[in-house]
Amino acid sequence: MKYLWYQMKKHPLSFFGIAIIVIWVILALFGPSMLSFSFTEMDSTNQMIAPGHAGHLFGTDSLGRDILSRIVYGSRSILTVALMTSIISTCIGVILGFMAGYFGGNIDFIFLRVMDVLMAIPPLVLAMVVLGILGDSSIVSLTLIVSIAFVPATARVSRGVLLTEKSHEYVSAARIRGESNLYIMFVEILPNTTGPIIVEATARFAYSIMMVASLGFLGVGLQPPTPDWGMMVIENKAIISQAPWAVLFPALAIASLVIAISIFSDFVSKVLIHER
Repeated sequence: MKYLWYQMKKHPLSFFGIAIIVIWVILALFGPSMLSFSFTEMDSTNQMIAPGHAGHLFGTDSLGRDILSRIVYGSRSILTVALMTSIISTCIGVILGFMAGYFGGNIDFIFLRVMDVLMAIPPLVLAMVVLGILGDSSIVSLTLIVSIAFVPATARVSRGVLLTEKSHEYVSAARIRGESNLYIMFVEILPNTTGPIIVEATARFAYSIMMVASLGFLGVGLQPPTPDWGMMVIENKAIISQAPWAVLFPALAIASLVIAISIFSDFVSKVLIHER
């Protein structure tokens, strides 16, 4: 704990990133219980109300829905999808990357070719195509599809760090002791590669938020009535001249969370990799 506090004081910008992340997590967990308006409640008499009027701190959209309520509720879905995506893509990527790098030969060759093909397809395009084919944009489907889209990059990183560790003496010693391949990979090698893997996972967290928001903006992300920050931007684009706050606030929510996680990822990289 003292070491972490020392590193945070050494990198003061990390305070900002961590504070923003904590605020969004608190809002996602406890914010809905403190709101005065439902995110689905429409009020035809209070359409496009300016921020601060009629009890609407962030104003209302073209349907009279409270923007603050929709942003707070939307934080739950986007954080859930991003967190689960980061965890799933990291776990699958580590398993595939470790197996390819450890066994080498034809397994590694096939792995590299498959990853090359998948990485040639932009993750956003891949997610759009699959979601369009399935016709299902639930949180579960979105999480799985975005996770699969991010697996190739994570698997490549995992393979690289394993190859670096594979030649070390402790791996040879484990083989001499007769340890199984799985034991060597995930008990001996994995603990020594957690730094780069954690950094990659935090980076994927930020990319996931951008991906989910982009899919919502394109209309293939989370569907109503579930609030989605990206969809809030596109829904209110037509009224941007009359009610710019309806686009500005969800856009700021996306930007603040992505920037905060990027700062945190950079901090984790410095602490776990560059300064050790």
